Amino acid sequence: MRKIFWLFLLLIFYGCQSVEPPAEFYHERAAVYLQRAFVYYSEGRLAEALSEAIKAREVYPDDPEVYNLLGLIYMDRGDLSLAEKNFRKALQIRPDFPEALNNLGSLYLILDKTEEAISYFKKALKNPFYQKPFIAYTNLAWAYYKKGDEEKALYYLNKALEYNPRYPLAYFYRGMMAFQKGELEKARLNFRRAVRFNRQDMAARYFLGLVYYRLGKVEKARKIWRSILQLAPESRWALKAEDKLLTLEELEGK
Repeated sequence: MRKIFWLFLLLIFYGCQSVEPPAEFYHERAAVYLQRAFVYYSEGRLAEALSEAIKAREVYPDDPEVYNLLGLIYMDRGDLSLAEKNFRKALQIRPDFPEALNNLGSLYLILDKTEEAISYFKKALKNPFYQKPFIAYTNLAWAYYKKGDEEKALYYLNKALEYNPRYPLAYFYRGMMAFQKGELEKARLNFRRAVRFNRQDMAARYFLGLVYYRLGKVEKARKIWRSILQLAPESRWALKAEDKLLTLEELEGK
């Protein structure tokens, strides 16, 4: 009888050892890695972001957020095939995941697959729980602009700004559209707002400088281009701004 009792306890012990922790346990562990990955990604530390995101995937391989972030990291690293694979995996798990739909559309826009991009942006916008539809509206606008449909592009940029009147990228694209048509005052207004709402937007600063130069406001252009050298000296926009400043010096005989 005593042997049977200990055998029963032993079976209970082994039964407890074989029980998997609940899914919430793995999800919480993955969330720690994922949060770290987001922080590293936002700081531009892509190698560290990738390492933490892979850890999150290993702990909880059914989280679409993990694959969406992996897609963003790979896209920033220039590995577009792996980016596409991870965005698609996120959508396999959650087909109506608006951020992943928007990001896959953005990837296709980079690859000049404009029709596919438009399709994914529109799918993202169909989700009534999408918290930042202004991002997809802005991307959709630029896709139509690349197709040559300026009317639809402007319509969707305005839609984006209805949702978020402080979204800098929408102002930047409106500025680019006006700049390309020679509407310098409109371009100036939109580039200024882009810079106002994102002080780190060096592209908007550069084009704002170009607008000022073409308007004959050379000192304002010079000031804007110098600000790029101060704020982002290692960026490609700093190189472009430096070229413009050197050209000004040559024209002025300095």
